[in-house]
Amino acid sequence: MNFLAHLTLAGTEDASRIGNLLGDFEKGTPESLYQRLPPEIVPGILMHRQIDRFTDSHAIFHETKSLLAPERRRFAGIVIDIFFDHFLSKHWSTYHPGTVTGFISEIYDLLDKHPTWLGSELGPLVPRLKKENWLASYSDFEGLEKTLQRIASRSSRFDPMKEGIDDLKKNYPAFESAFLQFYPELRQYAAKLLDQKTRKSPSFP
Repeated sequence: MNFLAHLTLAGTEDASRIGNLLGDFEKGTPESLYQRLPPEIVPGILMHRQIDRFTDSHAIFHETKSLLAPERRRFAGIVIDIFFDHFLSKHWSTYHPGTVTGFISEIYDLLDKHPTWLGSELGPLVPRLKKENWLASYSDFEGLEKTLQRIASRSSRFDPMKEGIDDLKKNYPAFESAFLQFYPELRQYAAKLLDQKTRKSPSFP
């Protein structure tokens, strides 16, 4: 669910950005992805998966889970991703040129430019994503709370996520410190993946 982070970690090419965004929507083996999707976006989807594995196995991520209330720890992968997008927006100028609003505007234009790349799940969501400005909504508590409640509404098993904003408010400095330690490492890892892609093959292992 950390759409903003995946978009910034992607390559600058349109296909890489959209592929990385699609990683939360497109499932299946690499072979099946290449069979049913435009081949140029598949490496971005596979990169998204590698970034998720790196994140989920990282010591900082596991330590940060303890900041969540016990009933929300099983959703840590979703909740912490959302919180980290909040801090990425807050500290944007430390890591990226331009403004976060300018970058988000570029992404929305990109989605309009390549409708045939968006797939059957993301494509229908794009009008709502843009109207509600999802990529910018994580920047404040109100937007974060609405995001968590929107996800929780999908199923009763997600109900504990509705109050997830309480964890952030209670442990804000600790979550922020975790992000500031982790994000530079994540950027280095993503840069290495992009370098491997250009030197080896059009797809990731």
